[in-house]
Amino acid sequence: MIGMVIVLTLATQAGWKSVKSLEHYGPKSYTLKQGVAYVELRKWTSSTDPRGTTKHVERKLRMYATPLSHFSPKIRRAFSHTPVKKRYAFKKGEYVGLGGTSSWYYNGVMIDHKGKIWRLENRQDVVDMVKPIDTPAEVALVMWLHSDAREKSEKYSLKYRKSGSGYIVREYHSNHDYSNWKYQCGEYTFEYRLSRQGKLRHKKRMKSRNFKECGSE
Repeated sequence: MIGMVIVLTLATQAGWKSVKSLEHYGPKSYTLKQGVAYVELRKWTSSTDPRGTTKHVERKLRMYATPLSHFSPKIRRAFSHTPVKKRYAFKKGEYVGLGGTSSWYYNGVMIDHKGKIWRLENRQDVVDMVKPIDTPAEVALVMWLHSDAREKSEKYSLKYRKSGSGYIVREYHSNHDYSNWKYQCGEYTFEYRLSRQGKLRHKKRMKSRNFKECGSE
């Protein structure tokens, strides 16, 4: 009987691959579509506290078939000076706390194989850079585009497995804080259907539990 339970457990877990955060994957972990040489996702942040307001731009993610250093100084200079613009934000958020507030959004910029610079104007533009979805890094990117759970959770895990012509993705997160997030003070497991074209559908809550005490672990 014990042996049967072990076999069933292994069979249930078979085929699942864990997905790490975007920071774990290198710039060549993605298969870029033909004609795309270099892609950069940038984060613009504005923070206000009693000392004043600060604004800055940082690089969130790089993906490339050709390193930026291989382009001419003129192209590199134009690329680095491409301004971030809120109307092209494909992901954004804000935080309001006792000590201050902050808001942020993300833009994307691409260089093609001829050295021409393009702006990624929406979430689908970003997905188009890497579809069909074939690697854990690409699954991580699609989920990051659609979900804020990794950034907002105390504990987070993601895994996926093949199913038909696409994938089943399972996302777990928990948080003990009271906040404006609808998944505050509890733990949740969701299941999604992800196509190889990067379409995320059929979000289904598999498990959920509210914590009795929140504000601290």
